[in-house]
Amino acid sequence: MTSVFQRARKGIKAQDEDTEFDVREDEEQSVKREETIQLLLAAGYFRARIKGLDDFDKVVGGMVWCITASNVDVDVDLLFQENSTIGQKITLTEKIVAALNRMSKSVTLEPHQIQGMDFKSIFPVIQWLVKRTLEARREKEQVIRRRAMVQFHRTLKTPEEEEFENRKSVFIGSLHLAKESYKPRRQYKPRKTRKGVDEMRVQGTLLEYGRRYGISKKKKDESAKEKNAIAQSLGDDEEDKAKREEENIKKLMTGMADASEGAVSTDAIESMFTTQSAAIAELSSAYAKHAAEMSSSEAEKGAGKAAHKRALASLNKQKEKLTAKVAQVRAELEEVENNSKDIQAQLEEVRAKRGELEEEAKRLDDLEGDEANQPIIAALQKYVNIMDTLRAQLKSFKATCTSEMGEWEKKIDNLKASGAVHIDEQRAMEIREQFEAETAKLNKLRVRASKKTRQIALYQRKMDEIPSRSELSQYQRRFNDLSEQMNGKFRETKQFITLYNINKDIEKYFMKEQTLLTSIHENFPKAMGSKANAQALIKQLDAILEGINKNKEMLQNRSDEEKTHRDELRDQHLALLDTERVYTKTIRDYEREMAKNEKLTVKLEKGGKK
Repeated sequence: MTSVFQRARKGIKAQDEDTEFDVREDEEQSVKREETIQLLLAAGYFRARIKGLDDFDKVVGGMVWCITASNVDVDVDLLFQENSTIGQKITLTEKIVAALNRMSKSVTLEPHQIQGMDFKSIFPVIQWLVKRTLEARREKEQVIRRRAMVQFHRTLKTPEEEEFENRKSVFIGSLHLAKESYKPRRQYKPRKTRKGVDEMRVQGTLLEYGRRYGISKKKKDESAKEKNAIAQSLGDDEEDKAKREEENIKKLMTGMADASEGAVSTDAIESMFTTQSAAIAELSSAYAKHAAEMSSSEAEKGAGKAAHKRALASLNKQKEKLTAKVAQVRAELEEVENNSKDIQAQLEEVRAKRGELEEEAKRLDDLEGDEANQPIIAALQKYVNIMDTLRAQLKSFKATCTSEMGEWEKKIDNLKASGAVHIDEQRAMEIREQFEAETAKLNKLRVRASKKTRQIALYQRKMDEIPSRSELSQYQRRFNDLSEQMNGKFRETKQFITLYNINKDIEKYFMKEQTLLTSIHENFPKAMGSKANAQALIKQLDAILEGINKNKEMLQNRSDEEKTHRDELRDQHLALLDTERVYTKTIRDYEREMAKNEKLTVKLEKGGKK
């Protein structure tokens, strides 16, 4: 007979089975969840791939991993463990939010958003954490690379640096030699100390070092009228001016002495320049005065003579050019006539060959018309096509070779223009031997580097095998949880075993009682038939009752012993609890005294510094 509660439970179950619920999921939440998981995987948190973990463990574990990998001192103990309780999850999310606020004040995330898996709010924070993690990883990589480079350059050098150090002395010697070879050298020395205007002193100095500049050039500020008057009066052209300048330089050189003949005073050179400058000035004033006094007819006459001379010189130059051109045209005409004769001979040869080819073509046409020669003609046609293909390939190959040769010639010209030096066979052999030696050295260094890499990997594996302090603390807490879980399971199993034993004993006694009652019920009618049988039944019942009383006393004694043992264990437990309280109080007092000691030590150190 079923109870009212059982019937109500069955009705509710049937109703739940028949009812269908419409569960809707937020598509944007699902998209953000997938993007968050993929972002953690891209950053390097591969535990997000494990399908057995729920979303809370994946996201919170990734956030703790990013905060730890960002190398930021947040002063928060972030210990993440899977399958945590509700209280542990709340505490962990609060610590994560506190750490995020310490890292940046712009992060807006609440603990309930992490617990409720609000991926719309979590995804931007994950993006920011992954960015900080990657930046910290790049900074650490740069620091390690710079440290490795510093350690390398302390004791070792690259082959390029060694080659540069070996050739440095040669380069320095060549540079000093070039400077000594091309530095300016003094060729002349003045016989007296130089005096006069600055322009004459500069020109004299340049002349001492072999700089031959005209000294009779007029100043730029000289008027055009004076130049025209001098030109009309003198009727000189540029060649006459150059000759006069050369004569002036030769006169100046007579006052110079060779630098190798001993010291020459600069007074002679300066006096010479002063005298020449005065003479030039007198000549210029005389020319100007003479030009002003000349009549217009004489000026025209002088100008006509100069023009006649210039025209005659230009006609002579044209005559020479035309004579050279006529000779060139004659030579070209003779060359063309010779070429035409050669071309005519070649034309005759071509015509003769053409006649032969026409006759050969007629003969081949006759052969082609014969059906017996068709297989041979097909084979010849095939060979002709092959020959044409080979010729085309040969032509393209020649064109490719020509283009490559042109490119290589351009490269050679560029190298020659850039100052490249031709290397002979002996130098090439030395370079090849040096290259082989450097290659062998490089191979040795690679072997050594591979050995060092293997050793580093071995040490890294050994270091990875050693757990860190956080891992040890996590292992310890996990072991404590497992120990508590095992103790609870053991206590529960022990209770079940005890309950089973008690129920087994009750069952045994019930079976004995049933057997006894059944025996009494079966034997009672027989025993009541006579007094002897009744007396025997009574004696048997008394014996059974006495045995039951003995068992009851024995069980009562056993129960009393167990109660006594339980009381003793309870007293021991209370004593241990008192000891634990004293130990905890002592530890707390010790920590307070240590804090006081640290404060006093800091004060003493500050007082000693003052």
